[in-house]
Amino acid sequence: MHQLTEEIIASKEWRIRELEALKKIGIIALNEYPLREQQQYYRMCIPYIYAHWEGFVVESFKSLITYLNNERLDKKSVINELYTFSLQKVLKPLAGKQSFEQSYQFVEKFVKEFDKELYIEPSLLTANSNLNYKQMTIIFSKFGMNNCVEKYKSDINQLVNQRNSIAHGENGIIIEKNHVSNKIAMLQEIFDMIILEFENYLSQKLYLKSV
Repeated sequence: MHQLTEEIIASKEWRIRELEALKKIGIIALNEYPLREQQQYYRMCIPYIYAHWEGFVVESFKSLITYLNNERLDKKSVINELYTFSLQKVLKPLAGKQSFEQSYQFVEKFVKEFDKELYIEPSLLTANSNLNYKQMTIIFSKFGMNNCVEKYKSDINQLVNQRNSIAHGENGIIIEKNHVSNKIAMLQEIFDMIILEFENYLSQKLYLKSV
């Protein structure tokens, strides 16, 4: 198994331990509380679950960026998706209309960057604090990875929407114990799918162009 995959597994394990603790607290500590307080607790669990969802994804892909940067790869050898991703700041001026001077500045930067080794600025990887299915698909595409979470599309979007509603102060959402358990189980499955995709990506060196 690739060393980076092992690091991502370690990240998954401590996150799942913390999420499982949420269920234990609910079972042990809430039995004597009225239903309203129990629902309040489970509603508070949703932003916490989301934080681990976004945290795992961002941490994993930023670790991958660090690994790829340390490999000092020739840009001509990597897949076009990664090359494009690494040039996002350089390509940004192309948005909208450009004067000749702006076009010249772009060409100057592009030529300067062209012969350098692949380097991806870690700050380019962001979930925009809204890691729904569409955003996850965009992240996969930047690395030329397979979208391994397609079947979880509706569940991911539900988690994000509920988190956003609760974070904006909506208190009419009813969250029950089983819903929290299901979301934690879903994340465990998704984390495992992402780990398998990382292992395949790294072991097969899918970040490189086919010879």
